[in-house]
Amino acid sequence: MKYLLKSLIIIICTSLFFCEFFIYYLVISQCQYNDKIKETDRSKKITAMIIADTHLLGPHRGHWFDKLRREWQMHRSFQTSITLFQPEIVFILGDLFDEGDYVKHDDFYEYVDRFHRLFYVPRGTRIIAVPGNHDVGFHYRMHPFFTDRFEQTFNNTGVSLISIKDVHFVTINSMAMQNDRCYFCESAKEELEKVTRTLGCYKEPQSCARNTFRRNIKYSRPILMQHFPTFRVSDEVCLEHDSEKLEQYRENWEVLSKESTQLLGSALNPRLAFGGHSHHSCRLINSLGIEEFTVASYSWRNKNQPSFLLATFSPVEYAISICYLPQENTIITIYICVFCIFGLLILKKLRKIFLRDYKSYQKTQ
Repeated sequence: MKYLLKSLIIIICTSLFFCEFFIYYLVISQCQYNDKIKETDRSKKITAMIIADTHLLGPHRGHWFDKLRREWQMHRSFQTSITLFQPEIVFILGDLFDEGDYVKHDDFYEYVDRFHRLFYVPRGTRIIAVPGNHDVGFHYRMHPFFTDRFEQTFNNTGVSLISIKDVHFVTINSMAMQNDRCYFCESAKEELEKVTRTLGCYKEPQSCARNTFRRNIKYSRPILMQHFPTFRVSDEVCLEHDSEKLEQYRENWEVLSKESTQLLGSALNPRLAFGGHSHHSCRLINSLGIEEFTVASYSWRNKNQPSFLLATFSPVEYAISICYLPQENTIITIYICVFCIFGLLILKKLRKIFLRDYKSYQKTQ
């Protein structure tokens, strides 16, 4: 019996170690940066990790075990990725929280503390989070109460320009791009115009006053970072995708409107775009004629096999790799096999006990 107990403990501990720790290194280590940046641009190379739609559960939705399970999976995946790839910057493309658009103030800041514990990054690595509809609400229910607290925490709820090594990222609040003259839309439009002017000064320094911009920064076409993808009819137009159902997308709900997409294109002349929101990955040449990546959800609650992107940027080039996390089906299958082995060992032991007792009983007759 002691031998059986010892064997069962070893099997259980080994399976837990493999499924809850080692498998993340095994799967994620198969990915790597697609480093095709030219040697002359390496001094200004930036390495980045891009994830989306973590949807941390709040106090109202979901079972406690579901919450615990999903958060451990994302935490383990994220920390494994940070250890393996050591990106300089991490972009999170909205819907950090599942209930951020209606939880109370105290619950929101508990949310934020939990987020920073799960997605901890070492000193020197920067996190940039853009708002999603589950963080501040869709356009029709956005309120300063929700946007202000997100901005206080992540310093981003409108249109912002982030310049690193002459690579320019423009982060967009997709829900403020409806162009209906609402307070948020007008504010975002003003911020967009300011970003456009700043980029213009980087491009033609002689056309701007010295004190209006940082003269040591050089111009390069910017990269769009937002929660919604730019306008497309459905994922049928994707060159690569993992959607199972190719549903029609609605403007301002699943994607930006045609008008907002063209506005961003004409104002910024971007060279690349990233979005989330659909929970599925997609690569396409969008309506602006540039390459766009939609990042799949990072949560197993939304996807059997979540994924993220590794990116390398320089002022003129970029290289993207899509990286997959372990499949939930694989982990469940392993646990089922372990359970079956567990059951077989017990049945084998019970059979031995039964045969021994039966033989003893026959001898007494």
